[in-house]
Amino acid sequence: MAQLPPLASLLAFEALYYSGSVTGAANRLGRTHSAVSKQLHQLQDHAGTQLFEKHGSGIKLTPQGQKFASIVADGLSDIRKGYDSLRLERTQQKVSIKVSSTFARVWAIPIVARFNRHHPDIEIQITLTIPLNSHSFDGSVDLVLSWDRFVSPEEAHPNGTTLGDVHIGPVLSPSYPHHLEDGHLAFKNRLDRRGSESGWAQWSEMTGLTLSCESQQTFELAGLAYEAAERGMGVALAPKFLIEKELKSGTLIAPAGFYCFKEGLIVRPSSERPQPSQSAMIFLDWLARYGRLGDDGYLAADVLDPLWG
Repeated sequence: MAQLPPLASLLAFEALYYSGSVTGAANRLGRTHSAVSKQLHQLQDHAGTQLFEKHGSGIKLTPQGQKFASIVADGLSDIRKGYDSLRLERTQQKVSIKVSSTFARVWAIPIVARFNRHHPDIEIQITLTIPLNSHSFDGSVDLVLSWDRFVSPEEAHPNGTTLGDVHIGPVLSPSYPHHLEDGHLAFKNRLDRRGSESGWAQWSEMTGLTLSCESQQTFELAGLAYEAAERGMGVALAPKFLIEKELKSGTLIAPAGFYCFKEGLIVRPSSERPQPSQSAMIFLDWLARYGRLGDDGYLAADVLDPLWG
């Protein structure tokens, strides 16, 4: 029987295959560049054949490396799925959901706290999306929640359950210079969440309002863009329910209003677990009944009330 290479080297090779660079692989694995590079060379030495070669300032897979990387990726995926199934019985009372960091803080935590008062026997585990990868890989979770219909249209979620309307519009500090006249909003600096820059053009097309700015600034997380807008650094495109506190306190305003995506807040089974567990179905059904946004696009009042029973 052939001796297998160390698992760490196979994981590094898989990460290189998916990310396309040693730096990307290191970020994916949460390791240093040098550690991943060492593991890749360890695998190549173990195999006794060239799996990658220099390409500019980085490396690229050889034809043999590309073929083997595909096999490694498929094999590790099968192992992960098999291990998840092995652990399923033990974790039957646990439900994992995947959301963005801002979504987790503003929506998921109040909702989960409310759900726990109904079902203290079911543990809800919150997993955060990875920036730039939130819509391309679900991972080993039960349910995925999303609101950004610019990035991920509703048609992409045929098995989703809707949880209410999502109102999205440009928001800024009341003191931030801007000009709105004859259906045109002009301002200096646009604040973007990386990967969602195209939302501005789509919002303009849907509302019939034109927008113009002199510069753009990009943040890795939506919450950072919203906070920058609140601090007078520019204008961000945001949904009402994630900035409810700021809108109601007046630290953010929406001079051009909001576009409403009907039933735009979506929860769905993940692609890796298309058949939800019994506990996941209990949570999903509960969300459909009690976790919806209000008609005004904000969290329902009883979600925010800590004394709700």
